[in-house]
Amino acid sequence: MTSLRIRLFLLVAAATAIVWALAAAWTVLSARADVERVLDRRLQEAAMMVASLGYDTQQTSDAAQSGAASVALPSYDRQLSCQIWSVGGQLLGASQGAPGAAMSDGEAGFSERMIAGNAWRVYTHVSPENGLRVMVGDTIAMRSRLITDLMRGLIVPATIGLLALALLLWIGIGQGLSPIRRIAAEIGDRSPEDQSPLVVDRVPDELSPLTREIDELFARIALLRDGERRFLASAAHEMQTPLAGLKTHAEIALRTEDENARRKSLERIRQSVDRTTRLVRQLLDLAKERSARVPATEASASLGDAFDEVIEELEHLVAERNASVQISQAARDFVAPLPRNSLVIALRNLIENALLHGPANSEVRVDSDGTGFCVRDAGPGLSDSASRAMLEPFTRDPGSKAPGSGLGLSIVSSALAPAMRLHFERIASGYRVCVLPAETQAPSEEVAIDASEFA
Repeated sequence: MTSLRIRLFLLVAAATAIVWALAAAWTVLSARADVERVLDRRLQEAAMMVASLGYDTQQTSDAAQSGAASVALPSYDRQLSCQIWSVGGQLLGASQGAPGAAMSDGEAGFSERMIAGNAWRVYTHVSPENGLRVMVGDTIAMRSRLITDLMRGLIVPATIGLLALALLLWIGIGQGLSPIRRIAAEIGDRSPEDQSPLVVDRVPDELSPLTREIDELFARIALLRDGERRFLASAAHEMQTPLAGLKTHAEIALRTEDENARRKSLERIRQSVDRTTRLVRQLLDLAKERSARVPATEASASLGDAFDEVIEELEHLVAERNASVQISQAARDFVAPLPRNSLVIALRNLIENALLHGPANSEVRVDSDGTGFCVRDAGPGLSDSASRAMLEPFTRDPGSKAPGSGLGLSIVSSALAPAMRLHFERIASGYRVCVLPAETQAPSEEVAIDASEFA
């Protein structure tokens, strides 16, 4: 069931029907008891009224012995039957329609008896003065019919009222859900470029959290799209610079007849190609990490295996910088809670940054304390403000002269999230960037590493 209106209607209607059924059952039982009590009281009052008429016992007895007909009592209520019996068991009088047999066994009080196939409810009054027994009764069928008519008079209007209430509930729930339809219409009428807050009149308090979350979602989407626009503009600018250099130096190489100038132009072309290749690779890495990420709880990778793969890829850069890259045994044994591809991307960018921004003929080290790993170099490193700023794409260190697009650290941060994070630290021998679990405190001091641990 997907309709909220139908679901609410059925819930409210079911609750109302249950309450109504319980109330109806209580009304029927209570009314039945009240009717039975009223009818019994009527029998009792009728019997006492007949007894108070003061019939002459001797006269009626003589009339009965002489063969005269019994005294006919006035029919004051056609629903009741009355008999008057003497102490000797003679029928002294009866109402019209009363049965011929005695209606009770003569004991005072209420009793029920089958007479000619009909069940009777009878009250017997015994007069203390003359011993007359006045029996007044009505049939159980008449009582049941009276109670049934009374219940019908109560239940039929209540049922009609219940149906009318169901109709009103259906209309009322529809009106109550109208703010949701207005919100849906407001969202549906928007253009894809419109991320402004919703404008919906008379929003109930219960829907205010929904509209607030939608507005916050629009705000986040607006920030994301703005970031994408800046990213694309920066990427286009970064791509345009080496491509323009390529074209310029290619034209120089084609037109010049000076061998030295041609060689320099070709060298510049090679550098531009390397820069463009690195930029394209970084853009692809960043797009890959932002578009698809395996949850950290479902992935792990060996840092040693990732290191071997990265060193093979960066072999030309290591040779060009005349540097050495070493890894300790603890780092080689470390297993990161990251997908292998994400670990390779993060480690490659960290080592590449260390090689490019550190001095030539220096050493880059990768070590671990068992909770994370660090990449050390002998370079000057970054200031605290610069390290935070460079987590954004296309942000460079203003004090660095090394080539780059400003994507490296943002790629690393994206590849590590959400399981791990970056920590930057200036140390005595240079600078190190550590990759730590997201909830782990940053190391407070440099840990001494035995050179024999590195291979």
